[in-house]
Amino acid sequence: MMMGTFITLDYLRSKQGILKIAQHVILLAAFACVRSTLYNNLHAYRFYEGVTLGYAVAIFIFLFLTVFGIPKRVLFVNWAVAEFVLDTLGFIFVSIGSIVAAVKSCEVEFLVAASVFGFLASHLLVCSVMLSFVASRHTQPVGPPIQNHCLEDGS
Repeated sequence: MMMGTFITLDYLRSKQGILKIAQHVILLAAFACVRSTLYNNLHAYRFYEGVTLGYAVAIFIFLFLTVFGIPKRVLFVNWAVAEFVLDTLGFIFVSIGSIVAAVKSCEVEFLVAASVFGFLASHLLVCSVMLSFVASRHTQPVGPPIQNHCLEDGS
C-alpha cells in the first residue's frame, strides 16, 4: 500500500510512455544483434553499440525517474523540454549509427537486422520528438508577462 504513493504508472500508459518502452526494447534488440556477430570489432559497430546501449540506458533512467514521480517533485526542471532534447539527440545519433551500420553491414543478417532496428527506433524517436514538442508548447505560460508593480508605483 505504501508503494502506491511512490510509483506513478500514468506516464507508462500514455503515448510518450509506450513510445519510450518500444524504443528501449528495439534499441536493446539492435545492440544484441550487433553484439552477437563477429564483426562487432569494427569501429563503425563500436559506435553503433555505444549509441544503442547508451541511449537505451538513458531511456531507462528517464522512465525510472518518471515512474517514481521525480518530475512532480523537481519543479525547477522543465521535463517536457528535457524529454524533447533527449529524443532529438537520440534521433541524431541513432540515425547516424543506423546509416553507418547499413552501409557497413556486408550483407550479414544480424548486422542488417541491427540497422533495420535502428531505423525503426529512429522513426519512433521522430514520433516522440513531435509529441515532446507539442507537450513543451503546452507547458509554456499563456498570457501577458508578469509586471513588477513596485516599479509602477515609483517605489
